[in-house]
Amino acid sequence: MTHSFHPCFKAWLLSSAVVLSGCGGGDSNTADSPGDSPSARTPQETTTGVVSGDVVQATADPNRYQFANGCYQLQQGDYFLGNSPASDQYTVTTDPAQAAGFYFQATALGRYLLLSDYQRAPGEQGNKALLGISDPAGEFLDDTGNFIGELSYLVAGLGDMANFALDPISPLGDVVRDLGESLELTGDRLGDVNVNPALGLVTEASDLAVWELLPAEGDRFRLSSLVTGLLLTASDQGLGLASPSLAGNISEFQLIPASDCPSYPEAELSASVPGKAPAIYLKEVDRFRGIPGIDNNDVYGFVDGHSHITAYEFIGGRVNYGDPFHKFGVDHALDDCAVNHGPEGMTGIVEHVTSTLGPHETEGWPTFNYWPRNNSLQHHQSYYRWIERAHLAGMKILVNHLVHNEVLCQLNPQKQNDCDTMPALELQAQRMHEMQDYIDAQHGGPGRGWFRLVTSPAQAREVIADGKLAVVLGVETSKVFNCGEFQGVAECTREQITERLDRLYGMGVRNLFPVHKFDNAFGGHLPDLSEGVGIGPVLYAGNLAETGHPVEFETCPEGAGEYTGLEPDQNPAPLGPLGLMEQLLFQLDYLGDRFPESPEEFADYDPRAGTDDLCNRRGLSDIGEFLIQELMRRGMMIETDHISRKAAARILQLTADQGYPVINSHGGWGGTERLRDQIAAQGGINSSFASTRDHWVQQLLRDGGRPRDDLFKVGPFGGAAMASDVNGIAALAGNPGSPEQADELYPFTSVDGRVVFEAQRTGDREFTLYDGRGVAHYGLYPDQIEDMMRFSESSREQVNEAVNQLFTSAEAYLRMWERAERAAR
Repeated sequence: MTHSFHPCFKAWLLSSAVVLSGCGGGDSNTADSPGDSPSARTPQETTTGVVSGDVVQATADPNRYQFANGCYQLQQGDYFLGNSPASDQYTVTTDPAQAAGFYFQATALGRYLLLSDYQRAPGEQGNKALLGISDPAGEFLDDTGNFIGELSYLVAGLGDMANFALDPISPLGDVVRDLGESLELTGDRLGDVNVNPALGLVTEASDLAVWELLPAEGDRFRLSSLVTGLLLTASDQGLGLASPSLAGNISEFQLIPASDCPSYPEAELSASVPGKAPAIYLKEVDRFRGIPGIDNNDVYGFVDGHSHITAYEFIGGRVNYGDPFHKFGVDHALDDCAVNHGPEGMTGIVEHVTSTLGPHETEGWPTFNYWPRNNSLQHHQSYYRWIERAHLAGMKILVNHLVHNEVLCQLNPQKQNDCDTMPALELQAQRMHEMQDYIDAQHGGPGRGWFRLVTSPAQAREVIADGKLAVVLGVETSKVFNCGEFQGVAECTREQITERLDRLYGMGVRNLFPVHKFDNAFGGHLPDLSEGVGIGPVLYAGNLAETGHPVEFETCPEGAGEYTGLEPDQNPAPLGPLGLMEQLLFQLDYLGDRFPESPEEFADYDPRAGTDDLCNRRGLSDIGEFLIQELMRRGMMIETDHISRKAAARILQLTADQGYPVINSHGGWGGTERLRDQIAAQGGINSSFASTRDHWVQQLLRDGGRPRDDLFKVGPFGGAAMASDVNGIAALAGNPGSPEQADELYPFTSVDGRVVFEAQRTGDREFTLYDGRGVAHYGLYPDQIEDMMRFSESSREQVNEAVNQLFTSAEAYLRMWERAERAAR
C-alpha cells in the first residue's frame, strides 16, 4: 500500500503547520451562508431546543471552563471558522456573516466537543456536525469513540512526517512528547499508511473530536486536539493543525458569543424554577413555619440513604448496562444494552435471573421502548440528569454505596473488570470523582456543579447551604477489605484491616457495612428467608462456595424476643456430632422452602412451615469487634443491615456504651422491628424502601415515629429517610395508578412550592408513573412523592405527617453524623 496525501497538505509546508481539510482558505466569499443552507437548523426544527437567550454573554474574567453549553464563533485575527454546506466541510472566512456558531459541549473540565449542527427525527439517533479528525478506515477508534490507535500512525496519516517539526519539551505535556518519542519506532511502516485521517467535519462524537481549551494572551484561547496535542490554526492558508512550538498567533482564537446554536442532545429535567430557588432550610417552607423546635439552620429535604449509582462497574462491569454520565452524552450513556446483554438481551444472564426471562428490546436512546422500568434490574436507572431532577424536588443527601460481590463476579462469564474486592471498590470511587468533575464541567468549572462528594457533616452543611447535593460514599460488599473466612478461619489480619480501612477512608468512604450477603471474617450474615425460587438459593450456594460451609442456623429468640448483644457464643465453636444432626434438620427446613409454592388445593398438606424461626448462629467475631472499634475511632457510619441478628445486637451493645449511633439504611434488611427500634433509640437513622401511596405513608410514619429521645428529634419529627437501592439488584417502586391519572398529576409543584414539574422526557420517551413501568428511573421520585400526597387513601393528617417525616430526614441524618463524630473524639 502507498501513503496517499490530502491535497490541502501542500499549503502546510509554507507555514510549518499541518493544513488539513477546508482547503478553500482565506476569503471564502463563495461559500454559502449557513443561514441560506437548506440544512441549516432553525430553532423550531431543533428537537432538543436552542441555547437560551439571543446571545451568550461573556464574563469580565474569562476562563476556559465558562464556555460549557454556550454558543460561540471562533475568530483568529481577521479569520472565522465557517462551514460550507455545499462541501459539507468547515472553511476559513473573513466574512462574519458566514461564521459558524459552535455549541461547546463539555466532555470534561476544560474539554469540549464543538457542535455546529444537530438534527434528529423521532425514533432516530440523530446526526451531528462536529469539528474533529476523521477516521475513515476505522483504524483509530473503537465502537464507542475511544481512541485505541497508534498515535504516530494517526499523525503520519495527517501529513508528511519528514517535514513535521516537533517540540519535545512542549508545555502542552506528554501527548506531544510521546508522539516525538514514538516516531522513530514507525520507520519504514509510515510508507504503508493509507488511512487518510483529516481535520474537518465529523458526524460522530469521539476522542478525535475533543478539544482542550488552553489560555493564550488576553482573552484568547488555543484549541488543542486531545489525542494529538496539535493546535487548531486558521490563516490565509486555510484551517489546519500545528505543532505547539510552531503555531504562533494563528492558533489563538477569540470566542465570540453567538446565538441559535443547536443544543447537544440531553435528557430533559422537565422542571422549572419560576421564582425563588429551591428551599434550603425548613423555616423557608410553609408547612414547617411555626413548629416548635425547628431552628433557623435546620436543613429542609430528604435523604436517599441507600443507592448504587456506580453499580454499572460491579461484578465485572458487564452486568448492569448504562452509565450515570458519559463524556459524549446521553446517547452514549444510555444507548443500546445489546453491548452487554447480547442480541434481544438473550445473553444477559443476570437480567434473566433477576428480572424478566426471555428476549427484550435492547435500544435505549431515543425510544426507550423496554427499559428503563422499575423491575428491569440490569438497566441503569440513575443517569445524572435524573438525579438532578430528584435534587430539585428536595433531595439534599445521597448515600452511594460502592458495591461488589467477588463470588458472583467470578461466576459471571461477562466481565471486563477485576473481581478482587479492593480494586473494584477503588474503580467505583474513581468513577464518582469523575462524575463530580463531569457535572462541574457542565456548570462552568471546578466546584460549580450541583453534585458534591462530602466527607464530613460540616462539609455537607456547607454544600447544602450552597444549594447543592451532598453525596456520601459508602461500601456494601460481601468481602470488605478482602476479609473473608473459610471454614471459620479469617483471611486477613488486624494490621491488614487497619491498612485497608485507611485506604477506603482516604478514598472518601465514610459509611460501611461490616457484612453483606455472605458470612465473612467479621461475622455472620442475615440469611435471605424469602420463600420459593429466587435469589435465596443463589446466595445460599454462594455462601457455601465462599466460606466452605453452609449457613449455620439456630432457632431465633422466641416470640418478640431479640438477642441482647451479650451472648457468649458470638464466635460459635465447631459443631459436634449432635450439632451436625441438628444442622442437617435446619438445612432441610431451609432448603425445603426454596421450592415453588404448593398449589392452593394442596396447601393444607404442605409440611413446610416457613423459615422465619431460623437465625444465623454466627455473631460478631473478635476481629469484627476490632473493626467496629476502628470505625468508631474514625467517626465512620456503621450499617447494621445484612448482618446476623446476633451480630447486629452485639454492634448495638458496643456502640451504645460510647453513645455512638448506627444506621439501618434499607428496610427489613436491618433485621427485626425490635432491632430497628433500638437503632432509633440510640440516635440512629432508619430508612425503608421508597414505596407507593398508603404503604409508603405507613413506612414513613413508622420510621419517623420510632421511640427516641427528644434530643434526637428535629422539632417533633424523628426524620424518616428513603432508600432507593437503585441499581442494587432491587426493583424500584411500582405504581398502581392508571394512565388517566397522568392528566391529574402533571404539572405539579414541589413540596416547598418553588419547582414546577412536567412529565419527564428523555429522547422520544415521556416517562410517567402510569405506563406500567412505575418508578422507571431516578427522576420519577418527585412524581412518586406527589402521587403519594395526592392519591393515598390514608387520612390527610397521616399523609402530611409522613411528608414532614421525609423532609426532615436530611437534618436528622446530619445530626446523627455529627453525634458519631463527637463520640469519636
